[in-house]
Amino acid sequence: MEYWDLYNKKGKLKHKVIKKGMPMRKGQYHLISEGWIYRSDKKFIIQRRSLEKSSFPGMWYCSAGGSCISGETSKEGMKREFFEELGIDIPIEEIRLKRIVTGKNFIFHIFLVRKDIDLEDLTLQKEEVMDVALATEEEIFQMIDKKIFISLSYYKDFFDKIKNNRL
Repeated sequence: MEYWDLYNKKGKLKHKVIKKGMPMRKGQYHLISEGWIYRSDKKFIIQRRSLEKSSFPGMWYCSAGGSCISGETSKEGMKREFFEELGIDIPIEEIRLKRIVTGKNFIFHIFLVRKDIDLEDLTLQKEEVMDVALATEEEIFQMIDKKIFISLSYYKDFFDKIKNNRL
């Protein structure tokens, strides 16, 4: 069984845990790490979520992501998710926090990794990921328009900053 640490809205650890799937009260938040791998050819590695996923099955998404488990930092969670979902061991110093977004009961930590990784070098976790692809920013927004890519509010600003070398 998976457990999550609880945080307040400002991201301060509350020293309490909750079992995954249990309802959270108002003022309780858990960490979610989301990672984007950006290659020198200006393409992102994206994943298509398994049809078995309870949220957004079959949708395209960032390179890897998921909830942080109890006792782990968001960066450690991101490293674990890259390994679990894609089979790649990215050094923790290459995983850079670029943005924090707070939602209803979650705090997204968005990471960027600048690394040339070939799709053939990935080993997909079939329970989580059904496919991977390379996509430019423009292609990602076309997929969002077609409603086949998960759309999150921070994307436009995030991609603009990457394009303008501000991330």
